Amino acid sequence: MKSRALAALGACALGAVFIACAVVSGCVYYLSPSCTDLIHDGEETDIDCGGSCGKCDVGARCRSNDDCDDSLCTGGSCTPFACANGKLDPGETDIDCGGPMCRKCAGNRHCVAATDCFSGSCIAGAETCSALATVSFTAAAPYASASKTYAIFAGDLDGDGDLDLVAANETDNSVSVFLNNGAGVFTRLGAPYPTGAYPTGIALADFNHDNIPDVVTADYHGNSVSVLLGAASHTGALAAQKTYPTVAGGETSTLAVGDLNGDGKLDVIATNPLRASFSEFLGRGDGTLAPAIDVPVGITSAAQPYSAAIGDFDGNGANDVAIADVTSRAIIVRLGNGDGTFQPEVPYADKGEGAYILIARDVNLDGKLDLVCANRGSDNVTVLLGRGDGTFRKAIVSTTGKLTGPYSIAVADFNQDGVPDVVTANFMTGNATVLLGVGDGSFEAPIDAGPTSSGTGRFSYGVAAGDFNGDGKPDIAVANPDDANIVVKLSTAH
Repeated sequence: MKSRALAALGACALGAVFIACAVVSGCVYYLSPSCTDLIHDGEETDIDCGGSCGKCDVGARCRSNDDCDDSLCTGGSCTPFACANGKLDPGETDIDCGGPMCRKCAGNRHCVAATDCFSGSCIAGAETCSALATVSFTAAAPYASASKTYAIFAGDLDGDGDLDLVAANETDNSVSVFLNNGAGVFTRLGAPYPTGAYPTGIALADFNHDNIPDVVTADYHGNSVSVLLGAASHTGALAAQKTYPTVAGGETSTLAVGDLNGDGKLDVIATNPLRASFSEFLGRGDGTLAPAIDVPVGITSAAQPYSAAIGDFDGNGANDVAIADVTSRAIIVRLGNGDGTFQPEVPYADKGEGAYILIARDVNLDGKLDLVCANRGSDNVTVLLGRGDGTFRKAIVSTTGKLTGPYSIAVADFNQDGVPDVVTANFMTGNATVLLGVGDGSFEAPIDAGPTSSGTGRFSYGVAAGDFNGDGKPDIAVANPDDANIVVKLSTAH
């Protein structure tokens, strides 16, 4: 190996020291075979994969099946399984779906029996899996919120059985509550409620066990989170905020809620991009939070963790955490120990740029949580399919359309075919994009759900999805910072 290195270095030798993946005065220095040096070396079967360097993607070189990620080593190359090769193989009713061996089929795919379809319905005569023929929405109905409306969340705030909305107003330092009349028409409940400085993330959860949703915000300039308890009167009103510091200069951006230490009380994780960390707040069960525990993210201080998701990724009953890191273009997973502490980081390539809002959902309906991320910088969304043991398959990337800049993401079944779909609010174009799920973590071509800006503004940030008018079809709501409002678009799919 030394002779090989010297040959590559030529006259650029630096004594006996070689630095992996570094360029000094135009000379490349490297040491022994590495799984991250972008060189095909050592026992690797392809660049940085195979052998002891992990699994290779489809199409990469291999020696055995052990070198391949969810594929077979055939003729020295990682080859997709029959049910994932993009071909109509014997026994399949449509490409890679249906029949006794493959996953079920999404809407409008060919079928011969109801068991071939996620929807459980194969339309007689047409022999296609049932689904709504169109996915469309009404024009945007605007509701004034406050200055720079940033994030939005749906939940039943007043206990009447329909979904209400709560929005975070960044430069107004507040949240607004919008009550639903049951028909998808909303009314803002009084004046906005004060929070910490510049709330940019929001969630609804019951922190004091009174069966009334409470509101929690991530406060960007406040370097804090704020909790506003829901009123016992079931009116949707909120109590005065109690604010909890995260870390100085962290620019706390978003948050996630879940029970991290197994005590039956909800906890909070808030991301601090400028301090390469997240803040963990353990809930006391009475609506208050314990002081923050600062948890570093990434191997260097260069990491910028923007958003987080909480879920039980390995099926052991203890919640785990995933973090979207804008800098490394990675989704970092830390399995929970069940006591509020975590195992070492495991990064997964996002294969997108500008990973912003990350959520955990089961998008391929195998009973295992997956990770779904909106990538603002690369106009796409990433799906990491969970294996159920705490590990994830390599990223599946689907476009949202050129120059859309998807900022946030929500999951719902928009075409009623039994398969989860996603909707993104798009930062660059001020519209929403719907991606219909195939059932394997990938999506169909993007559907433009129409403008989500009601005025001169073009930016859209937060998005929420749910059945707002009780017709059984998911609707969408979007936060618009330029227009200082939210808009609601009811489904007209049929």
